[in-house]
Amino acid sequence: MKLRWSETATRELEEIFAYISKRSPASAKSIAQRILQRARSLIDFPFAGRESKISGVRRLFVVNYPYLILYEINRSDDEVLIVSVRHTARKQPPAEQ
Repeated sequence: MKLRWSETATRELEEIFAYISKRSPASAKSIAQRILQRARSLIDFPFAGRESKISGVRRLFVVNYPYLILYEINRSDDEVLIVSVRHTARKQPPAEQ
């Protein structure tokens, strides 16, 4: 499978990195690398995440960090689309919980 990031997910990842970098550039780099690594794991294991309440959207927790990757699987295009990357403490819309 291919991995593709939505504009929203890319922006969210950049915002996470920028926010953490203000306090600790090393931590920001480590967290961003872990999020990217976890997302890349979906290339080989696209069904690793659990189904969410949003039809067609799955969620994958970033182990050891409080982040959640929301993604869709498009079998016809052989692609995983990262839709969003969120901090787990961030209030989620009811449909995403």
